[in-house]
Amino acid sequence: MSGSSAALRVFISTGELSGDVHAARLLAALAKHPAVDSLQATALGSVNLKDAGATVLYDTAVGSAMGVISNLMRAPGHVRLFRQTARRILRDRPDAVILVDWRFFNLKLAKALRDGGYDGAIVHYIAPVMWQAASDERFEKIAEQPESFRRRVGSRFEQMRESVDLALAIYPIGLKLFEHFGVNHAFIGHPLCDQIKPRLAEGELRRLVDAEGNAPLIGLMPGSRREEVSLIGLELVRAARIIAEKLPTAVFALPVALPGLRDSLLRMAKECSVDIKLLEPEQRYDLLTSANLMIVASGTATHECAIAGTPHIAVYKVRPLYDFLYATFTRFRLPAYAFPNIIAGRHVIPELVRGDCNSAKIARTALSLLSDPAALARMRDDLAQVRQHICRPKTVETAANLIVDAIQSRLR
Repeated sequence: MSGSSAALRVFISTGELSGDVHAARLLAALAKHPAVDSLQATALGSVNLKDAGATVLYDTAVGSAMGVISNLMRAPGHVRLFRQTARRILRDRPDAVILVDWRFFNLKLAKALRDGGYDGAIVHYIAPVMWQAASDERFEKIAEQPESFRRRVGSRFEQMRESVDLALAIYPIGLKLFEHFGVNHAFIGHPLCDQIKPRLAEGELRRLVDAEGNAPLIGLMPGSRREEVSLIGLELVRAARIIAEKLPTAVFALPVALPGLRDSLLRMAKECSVDIKLLEPEQRYDLLTSANLMIVASGTATHECAIAGTPHIAVYKVRPLYDFLYATFTRFRLPAYAFPNIIAGRHVIPELVRGDCNSAKIARTALSLLSDPAALARMRDDLAQVRQHICRPKTVETAANLIVDAIQSRLR
């Protein structure tokens, strides 16, 4: 966006499929902005950014992994990608660099760009969250804490203050930290709040999956990474078989996040002798708004279920070695894993993680909920309160407006 041409060139950096989805929607909003006549985007991303018109240099959804340890094992590839990305941006000098989530990679990228003399706008969309701030009042009173505590907490915020023009927070968590450490920021609400709407007419999804009459429709979402699907997906499919034995009328549906995952999911269902209807990615919100219960990998799917108000069970597990290392050496602890429970400050949905993420417990929890309409109703009420806490109107359009303002401020 130089001179009066209003032609905007951006580079977008996102690390996995959910970030790619958010980035694609943001790109579409930027393209429609009245101050933008034309838009050229280059990206680290995946299929959604490509469909939105970006030139995707590297498919980060294919290369993403579960957890810090898994990513450390891929460190050499990440280092190469980091260096190539920084060189590309410093060579091409786009009007703006939009960082989407992916804290470790993106904050280091922002610093490298500033150190390399990049003078365009850098915006962190889905700015890093200090999740502990949801349950630890010390973060709300950060100015009163000892210097050692403030120094330990402040690293990511100081990096943002020094390298990022604007941090766009989508969660009302730890906002006092952005303020205390001098980060230019705005809380815009969760971008999914305006997106989770069914595409099909009411009842059409149930007809498509043969969930006739009052047949319980149970949605399964095992994640978007191959490793998640191999670990968590297998437990969900086995749980579906147990549920089907106890509740023969139950219907199971699973939206496949990426085409490359379809064959492994079909194989699991065949091996477990259970009928699971595989849906296209764009049908996930139709499923969310039609299902009696969802069983989902903790992550983006729990956000989607919370916003849709759909009763759900959050599950998660990693490989035994990684689980041992996390439990032994990491200090990161929260009273809950699942997003709705963190936001609510109490357990509003069941979460079955680590050793509890097994088919028997998942099936038992699901059957208990399906047999208790009052419990499902309470969960819907609790999730409505979570939605009210995190949602703001026209989140993506607001983000686009603020990004264009940040770019224009750099040009003045």
